[in-house]
Amino acid sequence: MNFGARELIWLLIALLVVYVLVQLLRLRSVRRIAPAKQGESAAAALPEGAAAATPEAAPAPGVEDALPAAARDEVRERAERIALELEVQQLRRDIGQLRSELDSQRREAARLATELGELRDTVAGVEATQRVSPQYNEAVMLARRGLSAEAVAERCGISVAEAALVRSMIQREGQQGEDA
Repeated sequence: MNFGARELIWLLIALLVVYVLVQLLRLRSVRRIAPAKQGESAAAALPEGAAAATPEAAPAPGVEDALPAAARDEVRERAERIALELEVQQLRRDIGQLRSELDSQRREAARLATELGELRDTVAGVEATQRVSPQYNEAVMLARRGLSAEAVAERCGISVAEAALVRSMIQREGQQGEDA
């Protein structure tokens, strides 16, 4: 009989299925037996008022029978301490993560505030040019670049007084922008 790779794979799959079924049956039988034993040992080991104790803090049912009461209490205390330490570690990690997220959000808010300031300046410049007569648009642009009134008048073909007026208007807008 000659087995190929395909037949070997199917054989392995069948064996895995059988193994999983056997393990599930064993688990099912253990679950049926364990609650009965746990109920008997817990009732015998605990006094009447202690029946309300949490099952999370108790060791496994088989271990409880083998340990004396003092050792059981020590094991419970140690388990509670470890659980609290783990919870504290998790909370510290969470706090660290929240702090880093807060820092990144603060940086983002600062960046957005800077960007908003730049946009406000741009809008103010656009509004200023819209208030100026179209024939003075070039004079306004040159005055913003810092040219003197004489240079603006020469380039735009306007009088020096008009260029000085445009330049003073631009300087006033700049001062109002700084005050705001």
